[in-house]
Amino acid sequence: MNNDMLTTIIGGVIGLVSALSGVYFQRFLDRRGELNIFYKFCYRKERSVSWGFETGVNNINLFTVPIVFEFQNTTNVTKVVRDVSLLLYKGDSFVCKMDQMDHLHITSKKGNTITNEEDLYYGAEKGSYSFVIGPRSLVHHECEFIYKAQDSELKNLKFDTLKLRYYDEKNKEYLFLIRKINDCWNKKLYPNDKEWILIK
Repeated sequence: MNNDMLTTIIGGVIGLVSALSGVYFQRFLDRRGELNIFYKFCYRKERSVSWGFETGVNNINLFTVPIVFEFQNTTNVTKVVRDVSLLLYKGDSFVCKMDQMDHLHITSKKGNTITNEEDLYYGAEKGSYSFVIGPRSLVHHECEFIYKAQDSELKNLKFDTLKLRYYDEKNKEYLFLIRKINDCWNKKLYPNDKEWILIK
């Protein structure tokens, strides 16, 4: 092998290594930053009632949590927050998963006459609780979670902790404690959050 050919090969290898290094360095720069998730417990969409415990139709027990999220992506890559859920725990023991509200149809009547009909939507498109957050962006979503139980079920549904769970674009699970609950299933509505809370 002559010197010219050897020089060409070495130059090609150096060029390839430099190009690959540049790509990986750019990816590193793009991923710098973080995904911040902020939330506030708020009023329900259909009426000015805060979160907590109530008695619903047919004396069913309800625990309802209306919540607003803001997802702040400070990286240069798209982030996925999939299947945002609220889970009920008793200490460290899992009790149940709350239902994700996707749609609510409200009909207002005066006597037998319908005076107004309204559709309320929660989450992202088509009621999804999975969110795509673009690079360098802030996304705002209104969600609502509910759990219904008969009186006979309450003794097996005691909880004192509310946790938030989601999965990222690599299907990695994240779990955070977001609220302690006292007096479980006692009919009580709690005050809403006045400030945004960062999930840590």
